[in-house]
Amino acid sequence: MNESITAYVLIKTEVGKTDFVLKDILDIPKVSKGTMVTGDYDIVVEIVSDSVDDILSTVAQEIRQIRDVTETKTLIGTKLPSYSPRGNL
Repeated sequence: MNESITAYVLIKTEVGKTDFVLKDILDIPKVSKGTMVTGDYDIVVEIVSDSVDDILSTVAQEIRQIRDVTETKTLIGTKLPSYSPRGNL
């Protein structure tokens, strides 16, 4: 049985279009969570899948195809344990 892989996708949108883009992204079945954020990116979403290829396909063929998405950065979670200087998260 494969373990699930979690990825976080940082997304930039055209100015004033973030809420519309987020609504479209949340309709994508592989996207489990999403929110608007402040900073260099406008949206961050979580994708959970059985393979990295499936995650990358979802980003390339679904998220990047949404009108007003201008840039994405995909961060793939690792199997290393979480670390915090104050103990496990």
